[in-house]
Amino acid sequence: MMGPLEPLWAGIATGGFAALFNLRGRDLPLVAAGGALGWAIAAPLQDAGASQASAYLVASIAIGIWAELVAAVRRRPASVYIACGIIPLVPGGGMYYTMLEYVRGNNWNGLATGSGTLLAAGAIAVGLAISSAVSRLLSLRAVARRLSSPRRVTSPGRRPRSPRPGRR
Repeated sequence: MMGPLEPLWAGIATGGFAALFNLRGRDLPLVAAGGALGWAIAAPLQDAGASQASAYLVASIAIGIWAELVAAVRRRPASVYIACGIIPLVPGGGMYYTMLEYVRGNNWNGLATGSGTLLAAGAIAVGLAISSAVSRLLSLRAVARRLSSPRRVTSPGRRPRSPRPGRR
């Protein structure tokens, strides 16, 4: 069962990872909040009986949407927030235990552990792809809405600006 401080520890670990890679200022707490959000979603889902892969899928979608929103507000690339925010979900323990089983000669256990680890990693990738696609679709709709709105009337002597650069 998830303890009440687990998201806090995940956020601190995410912040430490971000600081290690020279992220500073206002971005550091935002990245830490993204890591805490992901863990706060994934851990209860796993406690409720969901598979690790499905819990990580939902959590990575949430982290991706969070990163896209924060990136739009802060005018930074979303990859900065995604790369750091996803750190608590990376199945490093699964990779270690897969290798350990193979070293011990338990090939079937290694295969089972490795397949679960690959499913979790794939779920993270799919979740981030889904959140990125949704973000792009929504931003394209906003641009299309802006371009299809009626043009503003300009003062005499000024031409209205073209919606596309280079066209007159």
